Amino acid sequence: MRILNGYLAGANLGHWISQYDNKGSEHWDNYITKPDIARMKEWGFDHIRVPVDYFLFEDDNNPGVYREDRLKYIDNVIDWCGEYGMNMILDLHHAPGFFFGNGDKNKLFIERSYQIRFINIWKFFSERYRSIGDRLIFELLNELVWENSDPWNKLWVETAKAIHDITPDRDIIVGGNWHNSVFQLKNLVVDKNEHIIYTFHFYEPFIFTHQCAPWLENMRNYTKPVTFPFKAEDYTDFYNGDLPDIYNGLDIIDRRCIERYMQPVFDFVKETNKAVYCGEFGVISNAPDESAVNWLNTVTDILKEHNIGHAVWSYRGFSSITSPDNKSWNQAMVDALKKR
Repeated sequence: MRILNGYLAGANLGHWISQYDNKGSEHWDNYITKPDIARMKEWGFDHIRVPVDYFLFEDDNNPGVYREDRLKYIDNVIDWCGEYGMNMILDLHHAPGFFFGNGDKNKLFIERSYQIRFINIWKFFSERYRSIGDRLIFELLNELVWENSDPWNKLWVETAKAIHDITPDRDIIVGGNWHNSVFQLKNLVVDKNEHIIYTFHFYEPFIFTHQCAPWLENMRNYTKPVTFPFKAEDYTDFYNGDLPDIYNGLDIIDRRCIERYMQPVFDFVKETNKAVYCGEFGVISNAPDESAVNWLNTVTDILKEHNIGHAVWSYRGFSSITSPDNKSWNQAMVDALKKR
């Protein structure tokens, strides 16, 4: 398996130029700045993953015209990474006709016009950043959610070819169905091209990592605190008395359970010898800090043992890595995350 040196320990810059809730230039100018990149470099991180929503720079009423006054945010962070010796993944988080939370409203896989816009965005980025070498990776789409993987396999292969026609050595990341589930890696086309990297996201056990998440009804309504490790029997009420099969034989949900959840990743690597990358993992700030650190240490230890790079979700927001005002950070979490 190819080891992604330079992409082994990093963080997502979530909620900056993606999922920014209708905020504008004041937010984009201040939420992430050059000192943030310097800070992560000092922590010992080697890369960042930058989610971006297409409508930051492209208007649905004027497709194919890209706004320079918005693209500067991507340009800037690429330059900052270059200055501080950091690598970067550019992730299309919300694509024309697709967002992972939109369900059957998505049109990317049923209308060719959206697919052409999708391909053209990546051709544009390929041309714009063709002089940037292997310190920049393209991640084609965040968290596919569709009835099956077939249309995505067709589209990503076509898109990757269009990119490689312009920049043959550009590394490209693709993920599987159902929010980049580990269980869906096996349904992706396995390309012989060494510049195709396969990704997964990891938030298991979900009852712990997303406890009391306000945007999820089942989590919002379940207010019992969850630690890590935890006793499975203590949470039978959450599971309506029927614990997940993956808990079978485990009284304590600990590292053994994490390894069970990740087994499809290890199987995929063994069967394909392809490079894999964990593009998102993390613990919501509602979780007790000590347990969050335990979980982060467990996950990063396993990923390190298998030479799998990772980026936590997220440098700001969701987790407690940085304080809400971004003036301080949790050093124990940073120590867990910088392993590579």
